[in-house]
Amino acid sequence: MAKRDKRQVAQAFRNFSRIFTRSTQAQDDSALNIDRDDELLQKKINSREQEYMRAILSSYAKYMNPYRALGKNSREAAVISGDEDNLLRAYNLFKAVNEANRKIGDSETFINIGFVESPLTSKQAYTSGGEFIYLQCWLIYEQGARDFIPVIEEVEERMVITNRLRFVPLRTFSFSFQDREVIRAVEEAYHPGAGLLR
Repeated sequence: MAKRDKRQVAQAFRNFSRIFTRSTQAQDDSALNIDRDDELLQKKINSREQEYMRAILSSYAKYMNPYRALGKNSREAAVISGDEDNLLRAYNLFKAVNEANRKIGDSETFINIGFVESPLTSKQAYTSGGEFIYLQCWLIYEQGARDFIPVIEEVEERMVITNRLRFVPLRTFSFSFQDREVIRAVEEAYHPGAGLLR
């Protein structure tokens, strides 16, 4: 092989080596970019999760103490406070009937209370707006109701669908995934160790 041919081959190897080195560096850079993209994505996920938790805690604070959270003259605070009174009244009525059944009734003579009429069942915020979990948490944590939980159910009567308030045993009730997230956040922030979801 002539000297000139050897130089050309050597030059070709050097050129190939440079291209290969650049190609390897480009792959390394892309790996760094992927790592950076993953890190940014994780930060966005964490940030959204923190925003979601803040929104949950802010919403529950309104139910925990409406006038402190929203102001003494707030119309929204008055509405929430009224809703809480309505729920507590319905709960106490249900409990009183339950207790009367236990004390006075027997297996053949009893009051069958399936649903409790309540203005809460006509409010969209509770029937489909996702806010009812905050009233449920208020009743459980702030009022100490650990035996029954209120639920709003759709009932069809004479081909008309209406919403009704029903009380079911808390120990057998299964919360939705989203409601479990609310309960978990409320317990961590305001009622550590309450263990409702155990």
